[in-house]
Amino acid sequence: IKANSFVLILAGLLVGFGTRLGSGCTSGHGICGMSRLSKRSIIATAVFMFAGMLTVYIIRHVLG
Repeated sequence: IKANSFVLILAGLLVGFGTRLGSGCTSGHGICGMSRLSKRSIIATAVFMFAGMLTVYIIRHVLG
C-alpha cells in the first residue's frame, strides 16, 4: 500500500472509532453475535453488508 503516514494513522483511528461505536468488530457481530441470535448483531451485520454493497456499487458504477 502506497499511502502516507497521516492517511494510515487516520484510517486506523476511524476503524477503532467504528469498532467502539458499533460495540464490537464486524466479525464479532457476524459470527458470535448472530449465532446467539442477538438482535443488535443481526442489525449491525445487515448494516455492514449494505454499506459494503453500496461502496462496491459506487466504486464500480459511479466512479469507474
